Order: sequence, then structure tokens, then C-alpha cells
Amino acid sequence: MSYFMGVDLGGTVIKAGIYSGDGTEMAVCEHSAALLSEHEGFAERNMEELWQAVCTVSKGSLNKAGLKPEDIKGVSFSSHGKGLYAVDKEGRPVRNGIISSDTRAVNIVKKWLADGTADKSYPYGLQQVWVSHPAAILAWLKENERANYDKIGSILMIHDYVRLRMTNEIGAEVTNISGSNLLNIQTGEYDEHLFQLFGIEECRDKTAKVVGSSEQTGEITPKAAEELGLKAGTPVFGGFFDVVSSAISTGVIDDTAISAASGTWSIATAVHNRIEPHEHHYVWGKYCIPGLYFVHEGSPTSASNLTWWRSNALGAYSLDQCNAFVDEVEKECKESTLFFLPYLFGSNYQVGMNGALIGMQNHHTIKDIFYAIYEGIVFSHTYNQDKVIAITPNARTIRMNGGPTNSEPWMKMFASCAGLPVEISTVKQTGCMAAATCAMVGSGFYKDFIEAVKNTQQKMRVIEPDQKMHDYLRARYAEFLEINRKMAAAF
Repeated sequence: MSYFMGVDLGGTVIKAGIYSGDGTEMAVCEHSAALLSEHEGFAERNMEELWQAVCTVSKGSLNKAGLKPEDIKGVSFSSHGKGLYAVDKEGRPVRNGIISSDTRAVNIVKKWLADGTADKSYPYGLQQVWVSHPAAILAWLKENERANYDKIGSILMIHDYVRLRMTNEIGAEVTNISGSNLLNIQTGEYDEHLFQLFGIEECRDKTAKVVGSSEQTGEITPKAAEELGLKAGTPVFGGFFDVVSSAISTGVIDDTAISAASGTWSIATAVHNRIEPHEHHYVWGKYCIPGLYFVHEGSPTSASNLTWWRSNALGAYSLDQCNAFVDEVEKECKESTLFFLPYLFGSNYQVGMNGALIGMQNHHTIKDIFYAIYEGIVFSHTYNQDKVIAITPNARTIRMNGGPTNSEPWMKMFASCAGLPVEISTVKQTGCMAAATCAMVGSGFYKDFIEAVKNTQQKMRVIEPDQKMHDYLRARYAEFLEINRKMAAAF
């Protein structure tokens, strides 16, 4: 029997899972990595602690599975996008790693939006400028930490750094570096225009070789093997941007389904065989399947907003209690007058907009607030998802993963607002599973991702939309957009 390890590198939690070739989960181990926020807008992690977390979950998953190091035939990754994990010329961290929820570069991005830089860069990078893009963070470092900026030897994403620690080989995996705003999506090469437009010309020679998702990038070194509990010489493969791993884990390999993820970020993704010209600045990237592209809309406007309210404002309510509150409001069939703008960690309506409860009055209760939070997160996701559906006319279903899939009333909202069935993965650790699938393809266990998906796809749970709820939510959604318009103008 062959087994493969998938490492999921999230913004807060690091996981490792071990899977057999048919996709059966043998074991998963997870470890929370400390978030560092020394200044307003900062979201960082110590890169040595990150590596130690990877070592911990690698050993833990192997022990849980009761397997030997030599049983693992390959390792790959699913990782958060954006951020920056820069190393010097010797491969040592230049500073703390910077996570995708970091907002320190917000004023730089506002300037790029105002002076036309964002529009000028789009034809090359095919990205909406974002505060945690490597391009924006590098521009911030140039202005504020010039000594660290000058020390950079290689610009890496999080899984690129972990692969470096495993193999001593430097590379930038294609699906994730696609979202850096440094790569020309159509040519697949770093683009001089982007470095010049963003004022970071010095970084052009600090880029890493682009590697494929299933490309072998090296083997685990003896030193890393000892720390990870794995066998030296175990092959290591490129990996995925988590947007892509979400799509692969739910079997999205063509344009008949939309991949949706809801967690820290709200993300809607589709797969196309060509880049569709459009006046809207869609976010494009190179997919893990050669010749295909992925298009997505995403924002940090998802379930992390609910987590914040539960942790900081409303009390330690369980998800079951929150679901019960939402069920009660729905059964009362009264029209809500309360709206929540889920922008505690950033806005997808206008850069710099803040979160807010709108329409709060003394008759509102805790259950009304929770309903508004659920609904606002659905509306913000809809704002992303509708754009992707608009250019993917063959889509007949939405395949979703993430924390909110554990909430039946929330999923009913998602499906009804979209007007499409939502298929929910029954795989608990989709990031680990997709990463392991990547290792299966890279090792030759499967000939390509299409074959791998067909042979590892797990049964899905389906939530059908409710037409009456669809009509109600769409009317509310129109009000939500109007509130956003007015708030944005005032802001």
C-alpha cells in the first residue's frame, strides 16, 4: 500500500494528513501557529516556529496512522495565498513571515488605485491589487524596512519556504505565485512591467524559479528527515494555492461547477480553458492542469467575522447555539431590519471600509445579531460568487468546503441566495487531502489530476435552494449593496 502526506499551511493552523492512494484518510494532526501583531494591521508569524509546527504535525500524523517513515511515498502542500516569506541568499528568513490577512500596505494600495497604477498593472498580472500581495508588501518594506528589503535573496510564498526547509531547493509554485502580482499570467514568466509599476525594480533578480504543482522539487534531506520523522530521500512536490486545492478536493476540473470556500476568506473559483476578457478586473491564475486557468474572487469577509463576534463581543456561544438562533429567526418569518457588513479583516466592496452593524434598535436580540452576521457573510460571499458565475454559464452546481459547511441553516442560506444546489465535501480536511493528491500525481501513482480526482473523489452532501428564501434573500441582498454604496461614498 502506498501512502502520501499532504501538509495544509493555513493562516493560523498547520495540518498534516496521510492518505492512501484511493483517498482514504489515515490520520490528521494539527498545530496552531502563533499570530504576531506588533503593530496595527500586522499579521506575522515566526518562520522558525512555522517550521517546528510542520515538524510536529508530520511526526504526529505518522504516529497516529501507525505507519513507518518509508511508507510515505511523497509529500506536497496546500497553502494560503498572498503574504511574503522572504529569505536571504543563504536561504535564511529575512524577517517574520507575513500572512495573507496583513493590512500594513493599505495606504500604498489606495495610492495605486487612485493614481492608475492598479489599472496599468492589470493587463500583465491579471490581479486586483490587494494589501497583502507580495508586490504591495515589498513596496511597504522598501519604504519602511529598507535594510530587510535589501537583504532579500528570494521572494517566496509559505509553501515555497517549507519546501526549502525540507529539500534545500528554492522554487516558487505556479498556482500560488500566480497571485503575487509579479507574474505575467499569460506568459507564465515574471514581468518587468509589474516590478517597475510597483516601484520595486530591485526585486526582479530576487525571484525564484517557477515550478509546477506536481513537479518534484527535491527530496527530503537527512537533517529535515530527522526533524520531520520522515525518510531521507522522500520526494517533495510543488503543491497548491489553497484556492486551487479547494477546487481539486471537490473535483472541479472544468467549467460545470463553481468551487466555493468559506473560512478566513470567502472565495469563489471557476476553471476555464482560456482567459476571458472583461471590463471587470477578475483575478486569474494558472491552474494545476496544464492549459487551464482558474478565475476567482475572494476576500477576508467570511466565517472569521463570526469567530470574532463569538470571541470578543457576544459571548462564548457554540456553533450549535448560533445555528439554533438563526433557525428561530427563520421560523418567526419576520422581516429583518438589521444588516452586518463583514469587514472586520478587510472589505471586498471598497478598500479600507470597516465592518458595521446597521439598523440596530432596542428590540433586537442576540439571535437577531447572529442572523445578521450569518446573512452578511453570505451576502459578501455572493458579491464574489455572482461575478464568477456571470462568466461561467455552464456552471450547474456549487461545490463548497470550509467551516460554515458544518452549519445546516447557513448552507441553506448559501444555496438559496445563489439559486443553485450546494454540494458539500464529506472530506473533513480538504486541504490535506488535495495536497496528498498532488503528491500522488507527482509520484506517478496517477497519470494526471483528472485521473486522480476520479479515483479519490468522496461522496458529497447536497443542499437544494429554496425558492421562497431565494426571493427574500435577493431582496435583502439588494438592500445590502445599497447600504454598501452609501457607506463607501461617506467613507
